[in-house]
Amino acid sequence: MVVRVGESALRLAEGLSKPRFGGKYPGPDFDGRSLPNVGVSAFRRAGGALAAPLLPPLRSTYAEGLSEGGEGSTTVVFLLDGFGWTSFQGFLEVARSPAQRRLAEGLAPRTLPITSVFPSTTSSALISLSNGVAPGTHGIVGYTEYFPGWGSILNTLKFAPPWGGSRDLAIARGFQPKDLMPVPTLFSRGVRSVALTKEQFQGSAFTRILYDGARFEGYLSLSDLTHHLTRLLSHPPEQRPRLLWVYWDLLDAVGHLNGPLLTIAADEITHVLHALASAAARLSPAAREGVHLFLTGDHGQVEVQPSLARAAHEDARLLELLQRPPSGERRAAFLKAKSGRKEELRSHLTSTLPSDWTLLDVGETVKAGLYGPGPLHPELAERTGDLLALAGPGASLWYRPPGARTPEEHFLKGSHGGLSPEELLVALVSLPFEELAKLEP
Repeated sequence: MVVRVGESALRLAEGLSKPRFGGKYPGPDFDGRSLPNVGVSAFRRAGGALAAPLLPPLRSTYAEGLSEGGEGSTTVVFLLDGFGWTSFQGFLEVARSPAQRRLAEGLAPRTLPITSVFPSTTSSALISLSNGVAPGTHGIVGYTEYFPGWGSILNTLKFAPPWGGSRDLAIARGFQPKDLMPVPTLFSRGVRSVALTKEQFQGSAFTRILYDGARFEGYLSLSDLTHHLTRLLSHPPEQRPRLLWVYWDLLDAVGHLNGPLLTIAADEITHVLHALASAAARLSPAAREGVHLFLTGDHGQVEVQPSLARAAHEDARLLELLQRPPSGERRAAFLKAKSGRKEELRSHLTSTLPSDWTLLDVGETVKAGLYGPGPLHPELAERTGDLLALAGPGASLWYRPPGARTPEEHFLKGSHGGLSPEELLVALVSLPFEELAKLEP
């Protein structure tokens, strides 16, 4: 018998998927049903004081089993990169072994959908989660983004040109997170915090921005992660972190390489859930007391086809009309027209893009709240552009700079960044560690 989520979860997913943009796309629900609201709820449970510009905490729909966090309590926020709502439902459907079914049956009643942010991409989503604000407020709005201060498009995870260069090539040696981030992280607001993530990320500009104010703890593997997790939670209550942020990236990685295949995704989700349940079970009942888990994702994925990939660098007319190359995402590209040529650009795209693509005016999407309710970053208009091109099913838009050595870059079968429900909706598991421990295989 297939394990399924409840009717209330399905109705919630249906509501979050209702079209709001371009007549067919949903958008983030920053009023208590989005990824940054999870961060704010965790922060509040840790005793943090809510203040502008923080978004509100999660709605009461998501609060079942969420106890008030007194002194000595810990909230674990585990970000499983690529943990889309579709992937979670697939995990439930393909659960076959007794261990998988135990996990599926235990988590299905404790899991609801929420929206990620837009763009539905890692850099925008993770910073929104850690800062408790929307992308329009913190200003990171894409995997690649135009930064006026550099006069260049940069990869927002590496802070280097998107076509190459070493990590943090654009960041000076004396760089401070406040140089780029206009709002403080939740960790720098007076709450004892630890960030548990891959050792290789230590010291990078993105890591420093993302976890500013938290103590960094690095791990090498999933077993090493669970070792550190149990060690941190085994400290006396007055010494353990109030906020414990954990990041795991391989679900997204295997989806990019293989496509969002449910069987592969289910196996990876199973590995992570087994590790978490085992870690919880190894803790003493006293250590588990007051510990609550939020397990969620930054985006889902959709399958993309090489035959539907459009190469911007092969469209001479497009390049003539653009002030700079496309930025943002392959599934959601920001396009900046040369001065006075916005309507020419719109006309060209309308006549050349397939009918299942959607072209939106960026200014109108800002007014409609796609990037959040504000306050908005003062450079948002410059960092985005004039038009937003949302790719149709299976499609993408990419750009290869002049002089690139290879004729084509490696094609990833799974992608995200857009506004389809598969990309935008993510799963949110919420339960005390005491219940998590009961799911140990």
